[in-house]
Amino acid sequence: MDVIAIINDQVITPYELIKDGVILIKDSNIVALGNKEEFEILNDCQIIDANGLFVGPGFIDIHNHGGGGYWAHENPIAVAKYHMKFGTTGLLPTLAYFLNKDGLQKSVELYVETKKNNNKYSDLLLGIHLEGPFLNPKYGAITSEIRKVDREEYKKLLEIAGKHIKIWTIAPEMEGQEELVKYASTYNDIVFSVGHSEATPEQIFPLVPKGLNLACHFSNATGVTPHPSRFDGTRELGVDEAVLLHENIKVEVIPDRAGIHVRPLMIQLLVKVKGIEKVIIITDAMKDAGLETKDEDTPESIKGFKNYGDLNFTNEGELNGSLLTMNKAVRNMMRHTGINIIDAFRMASTNPARLLGLDSMLGSLEVGKKANLIFVDEEMNVHRVFFQGEQIFNVNKDEVSKKEMAN
Repeated sequence: MDVIAIINDQVITPYELIKDGVILIKDSNIVALGNKEEFEILNDCQIIDANGLFVGPGFIDIHNHGGGGYWAHENPIAVAKYHMKFGTTGLLPTLAYFLNKDGLQKSVELYVETKKNNNKYSDLLLGIHLEGPFLNPKYGAITSEIRKVDREEYKKLLEIAGKHIKIWTIAPEMEGQEELVKYASTYNDIVFSVGHSEATPEQIFPLVPKGLNLACHFSNATGVTPHPSRFDGTRELGVDEAVLLHENIKVEVIPDRAGIHVRPLMIQLLVKVKGIEKVIIITDAMKDAGLETKDEDTPESIKGFKNYGDLNFTNEGELNGSLLTMNKAVRNMMRHTGINIIDAFRMASTNPARLLGLDSMLGSLEVGKKANLIFVDEEMNVHRVFFQGEQIFNVNKDEVSKKEMAN
């Protein structure tokens, strides 16, 4: 019995929803899918009845600092495995600007060593996202380790990581960034991302042909260069305007429940201007993402703030990433914008896979691709997770309750 047949499901493909669907899995790949009328199920198949649930590709989170009590820079494989029960079957451990020089180097070494082990779960790790460390110190919740561009440091990071660095967030206005982009591009097809920055369009646009094709958590930790406006009563243009305008810059967005990272109206504008294909849902998840939050954990500065549960704050009450999981982020995106489930999965699965150049095997349910798929209901609660053709999570058999998943 080496073929798995998933029946009675609503199959989410990039462009249509197949009702009364069937998906056949052999080994680790999808070998067939379509409407039930197209299939004669083999008697020796292992039948899994989806009971009308949606079945879509596993989420890919390209900006994740941790979860379940783990930091991605300390234990990337534990973070990746923890997020699986929330539908994430691939992520980029995001090594951030709050790490000092030695700490960042060690975390890159740890990632490389983890991938060398080459066990099944190391395939959850799709590369490294370096968020800094050479950023504008005016932007970001923790700025103590943000530093000026250091040629020797970035050469060493590239020497250690090589092809594993997939995204590198930079602040184009800071001296030495253009040289960094030029040098790093010789190692790999790195996607450079503008973030923690107040760069002008004139500083951003020349870097787009050189690989700056992404905006780090849009509308967060960005500003406008504070030089006098040309005329009284007018404003200068900054990072957000440049990102909205340029057709070759894709956008990360953190859709928290309360619309704090990005206001719902701004998300709607973003989707309208950039289009579905250029928007990527992320979590920007921190160490305690996915864990239950308690009132006593809430900073005094935001006591009484409604719907704070998927936000993360410093002890001083400053917004600092999120406690989101990808299923919640997708649900919030649908609520804030009114997009349908097909487009939501494109933003959370297909688009990030394409950005990373992995869309030939990941990011959508198509014949020949890896059988990384999830069963969800209309509220985006995750019921089952398959990774490389194997069922990894079943909400009815695991300790995580449906109620906990829905919170």
